[in-house]
Amino acid sequence: MTTRGHGAERFLWLLRHAKTDPEPPRGGTDHDRLLVPRGRRDATALGLRLRAGDLGFGAGATPELVLTSTAARTTETGALVVAALGTPLERRRRLYYGSPTDLLAEVRSVDDEVRAVMVVGHNPAIRSLALELLAPDDRAGHEALAAFPTCAVALLRVGVRRWRDLSYGEATLEGFARPPYDA
Repeated sequence: MTTRGHGAERFLWLLRHAKTDPEPPRGGTDHDRLLVPRGRRDATALGLRLRAGDLGFGAGATPELVLTSTAARTTETGALVVAALGTPLERRRRLYYGSPTDLLAEVRSVDDEVRAVMVVGHNPAIRSLALELLAPDDRAGHEALAAFPTCAVALLRVGVRRWRDLSYGEATLEGFARPPYDA
């Protein structure tokens, strides 16, 4: 990982939306798919665990801002997580089935006052971004992210002073968790 100056450390949380209904509501599209009860439970429990700091990693790196795709399932996942955190949530159209490059562009646009940001997105882009950001020699990190199920969350530590300087291959996986979070 490249550290660009003293104190240059930021944290990027990558969260795949929680479990959804495989079909859109009547008259709706994929963009309108909603969480199922299990998905709502998982997202709520994740928010509570983040607030309590008991995921086993990420102490001091609680998200200060949550960026979510405009899809109903990601917006609902993000809203349930931030309900426990009291963190601002911003919906970004580009995160809806955007490529890893699109997701990275959104992260790079975050204000530098924000030290820890969470992106709530979709597979395969959210998993691909996580893998592409990891340092090539982070073998354990690459293995941990082999599967990225619904409501799974990865925390990456990046050594940049400004979000716009974030590049592929420079992050370290601090932790990875998957539901159930209330077990």
